[in-house]
Amino acid sequence: MNLTDIELDALTEVFNVGVGQAAGALSQLAGSPVQLKVPLVAMISKQNISDDLQAKGTERICAVRQNFSGVLNTEAVLMFPVQQSLQLVQMMVGGDVPLEQLGEMEQEAMAEIGNILLNSVVSGIADVLRLRFEGSLPQVEMGPVRDVLCAGGPIDELVLSLQIDFAIDAQDIQGYLVFLLDVESVASLKSTVSAFLESLL
Repeated sequence: MNLTDIELDALTEVFNVGVGQAAGALSQLAGSPVQLKVPLVAMISKQNISDDLQAKGTERICAVRQNFSGVLNTEAVLMFPVQQSLQLVQMMVGGDVPLEQLGEMEQEAMAEIGNILLNSVVSGIADVLRLRFEGSLPQVEMGPVRDVLCAGGPIDELVLSLQIDFAIDAQDIQGYLVFLLDVESVASLKSTVSAFLESLL
């Protein structure tokens, strides 16, 4: 089961509401404006994401995982190339901290960034689509792209993928937010988005 282009376009608008909320919270954390946008939402395989990241020279990623339960049960995974995650943390904690000194605080800072972003996005979805979710605490991990992506299922599994573009202090960082959905959750999401679209007519 897949989502139609119209349903994906609607989700893109919904997700942009959530990342807009996240941008405000992250701007306060960083002490400077953070711009976020979701230029692409797609149902694609983990293999496609892995191939895309590796084509850009990314072998290892930093990921923040969080489980959400409700009408839809999903695991959300926010991913950045390791070097870009270090740059993101550096921008958040202060530009005068050398990258090599960020190791100890990186996981804590990434957990905070991930927590803000994931909960803002899911909260945006819940508000617009009138759903309720309960979230777990975020978990941070680093590893090869395939290992992180395949921790919860096979590489050919379809996921709901958001490309998220960060712009902070004239620097651009690109990450991925992936929602791992089982067949029942995809069906629930499809019916929820369809009902939302009908309500707009």
